[in-house]
Amino acid sequence: MSLKLVKSLKLQNDKLWSLDFAHGLLATGSTDRKIKIISVKDKDHVKLVDVLDDTVHKKAIRSVAWRPHSNLLAAGSFDSTVSIWSKESFDDLEIEDDDEETNDSTAATDERTLEMDLLAIIEGHENEVKGIAWSHDGYLLATCSRDKSVWIWETDETGEEYECVSVLQEHSQDVKHVVWHPTLPLLASSSYDDTIRLWKDYDDDWECAAVLNGHEGTVWCSDFEKMLDLTEETCNDRLRLCSASDDSTVRVWKYIADDEDGQQEWECEAILPAVHARQIYSVSWGPNGLIASTGSDGTLAIYKETENHDWEVIAKRELCHGVYEVNIVKWIDVNGKMLLATGGDDGCANLWSWDE
Repeated sequence: MSLKLVKSLKLQNDKLWSLDFAHGLLATGSTDRKIKIISVKDKDHVKLVDVLDDTVHKKAIRSVAWRPHSNLLAAGSFDSTVSIWSKESFDDLEIEDDDEETNDSTAATDERTLEMDLLAIIEGHENEVKGIAWSHDGYLLATCSRDKSVWIWETDETGEEYECVSVLQEHSQDVKHVVWHPTLPLLASSSYDDTIRLWKDYDDDWECAAVLNGHEGTVWCSDFEKMLDLTEETCNDRLRLCSASDDSTVRVWKYIADDEDGQQEWECEAILPAVHARQIYSVSWGPNGLIASTGSDGTLAIYKETENHDWEVIAKRELCHGVYEVNIVKWIDVNGKMLLATGGDDGCANLWSWDE
């Protein structure tokens, strides 16, 4: 298989830290405090449609996340706050076709046809907000910070008001990333303390259900396998998580069972083939069953599970943002076509296709 660059957009004037995709819209966040929204109709038609007010946050935007089943976008900043942005409807968004070549690195044209508005500011963390994530139903927002804590916020359908329902403080160091399972009320947090923690709601009180030990360096990111039919009754033997670390490994963890006290038992099922020479910053487990990873060495890799439950590298692209570090990778579904989106220190968002 081969990875092909189908679009490279120079979006930011500094490091592009985060991106998220929904409604056919790719949101990005950067050190320059700008949140940009790009319409992606397909790999050949990509347009910048909005730049959100960059005076709202005083420091870098570290994480962006679309709310499921909603027109809301959340953004976490190094100024310790989270902003919530809204648009009444995306139905009236019209994007003209782009006839430019798709494999060139180009500056995005600012069409300004979306115009999302600031809806709310969430305050509470003492230090930089490093990660944010919505639960699968969109009624819970998890945030994590350099202050070593994970906060869980509850909201209603409008998304205008947020109440903190739990502050989780069991990590001993900076918490880098949070992610919810796509169907279960289960949250994973990754930390500078070299661990991943799993969190569950026990009688309206969120508590740590498991601690995953094994990485020998900061865990930058984790992602659940996309088993969309999974329920709490059917999760045995089917609940898995992948993680990426400073130790240059990607690991796959498997849920085993709950013990008599309700604590979860997990085991490291696999360490994926060595690809990266340095820190791995981001990992994404796609609905196609493939795992993608990227990091400080600029390499983008795709892994596939074999029939024997081993893993093999099926595609690799070195220096996928030139000489720059790559901070994030995500699988995105563009009208039924799975693409990879990456963001790097060069301020670019790159879209990649892969062929068998």
